Amino acid sequence: MQPEHTIPCLSAFEQHHNDLLRFFTHKLGCRDLAADCAQETYVHLVRMRPNIDVQNPRAFLFRVAANLAVDNLRKIRIRREAMSIDPLPENAASLAPSAEDALDAKQRLVRLERAMGELSPKCRSALLMNRLDGKTHREIAEELGVSESMVAKYVIQALKHCRARLRSEEVTSRS
Repeated sequence: MQPEHTIPCLSAFEQHHNDLLRFFTHKLGCRDLAADCAQETYVHLVRMRPNIDVQNPRAFLFRVAANLAVDNLRKIRIRREAMSIDPLPENAASLAPSAEDALDAKQRLVRLERAMGELSPKCRSALLMNRLDGKTHREIAEELGVSESMVAKYVIQALKHCRARLRSEEVTSRS
């Protein structure tokens, strides 16, 4: 059962779903991405805080949609910029790592995996979900069944542990 404050917004979502899809398709240029954003809008409305007083559910719905469209356009732009690296001149030095650098990176990865293995399962999961999957503390908290502050503590604890272990093992390997 939905909280009462979300019912007008969810009704607006159902009533204006096709308009919402057209809006996202126009803004983002992709029907599949538009459908994903419409679903994100729905999730946002369901998770809405109870103290939000929505006077005009349709306007609120499209404000949420506009914000999500901007976020998605920003992500798309960042990905495109990351992928559009200018080619190097023919006489430029190779970007490939040296054999020594590659070996050093592999050794650091082994040390990091060892350090990660020493973490508690929830601590390790919180770090991986945050840093690799890009999940927010709220999303991780829901998935792990803990508070957001506990997620923050897990991530900090994991980072401190891994840094300390990598530093100590680097000092040991150099000696």
